[in-house]
Amino acid sequence: MDSLHGLRILSVIPYILILAISATKIRRDYGLLTAGLFAFSLSVMSEFFAHFLIARMYGWAILFIIVAFLSFGEIIKGGGVKSWIVLTVFSVLCAYTHYFAAISVACIYIILLAYIIKFERDKLKMWVISVAAAAILYIPWIPSLIRQMTQVHAAYWIRQVNPEMLVKSVGYIAYADSLVVGLVAVLALAGLIYIYKKDSQGVGQKERFLILSGARVYLGTIALAVFLSVVFRPILMPRYLLPAAAVMWLTISIMLARIKDRRMFMVSAALIAMLLLIGAAATVSTNDDLYKSGLHQKEVLDSITNDSNSMLIINNQNMIMYFLSYANQSDTHVLNVRIVFGETLERLHEFYDFHTFNGKDIDRLIANNTGKNIYIISWSDPVLNTTTEKIDAWAGVTISRVNTTNVTSVS
Repeated sequence: MDSLHGLRILSVIPYILILAISATKIRRDYGLLTAGLFAFSLSVMSEFFAHFLIARMYGWAILFIIVAFLSFGEIIKGGGVKSWIVLTVFSVLCAYTHYFAAISVACIYIILLAYIIKFERDKLKMWVISVAAAAILYIPWIPSLIRQMTQVHAAYWIRQVNPEMLVKSVGYIAYADSLVVGLVAVLALAGLIYIYKKDSQGVGQKERFLILSGARVYLGTIALAVFLSVVFRPILMPRYLLPAAAVMWLTISIMLARIKDRRMFMVSAALIAMLLLIGAAATVSTNDDLYKSGLHQKEVLDSITNDSNSMLIINNQNMIMYFLSYANQSDTHVLNVRIVFGETLERLHEFYDFHTFNGKDIDRLIANNTGKNIYIISWSDPVLNTTTEKIDAWAGVTISRVNTTNVTSVS
């Protein structure tokens, strides 16, 4: 649990670093309004704040993609080798951190190639070198990528892309948890882009290209995800768009500060304020739901462990560390895996009292303990040879009680 809390603390660090970048580089390059709006959006929009507080890699992916996009901007402004190095390094970090951040990086490189072909073909050599270096630096992760793809193929759960999911994805800049909110967010985004394009007709082509590139990264990430979902296997989920959404909000912040016409500025500010209100309401609701579900989860697990005749089975590797703290309070059996959050099960045995079982033997384990009140923590409903009663469920995690009346003991 100390390791888990440490990971949560580490997830907050990128948020602090992004705020520092907003107060320095973004403020210096794009002005106080852009820096302030972007920093504020990261606290209330697109589930950003919730994901800066959980033990996941979203926060670091957001930080890396923002730095990569800023270096992309420096290259367009005439930056030299240093800008290319920063783009390459942070693009690789994106790819190591989250696969959707890798898709966004691919969009950045495609957009940069289009820019080079149109405006500065002499930079094509540096583009090729950067792509080659990024590919070489990513080679050590290829075995892990193959292994993860194999694991996902064996137990897949993401739904096919449909019109509702597509609307929610594009509208994720406002955390579109409903179709109506998604449509409102999509229309607002379209309106903001239209207003900026109309207001910036007299602006230099390179500056206009740079500012609109953030929207291209966001929409391009969605388009590539849809393409891969249709051609190979569904991969699109709105929350995976967090890194790209951060780039979109940086772009929205820049666009607002660049609008010169007072009337258009006020309309744009009203659209952004509406999105911010939607996002703030969703953030408050999400945090409240997480708090309440956490309390309810604890009540359920306390009631199980307070039963001296209870037996707790954790049959998912990712959930072992989250619930292993209950092992010293109940007869606990966990899936026999090699590593849990960087620790071996042998190491965890020094702190927790639990047993292990092989996944295929779970029915035998149940059959040999029919005299106990058996509970299973699983991802969705467990697949067993006997029936179960769902006790609680949240965020895909299910706690079920096993019906042992029709189970025959196995020796």
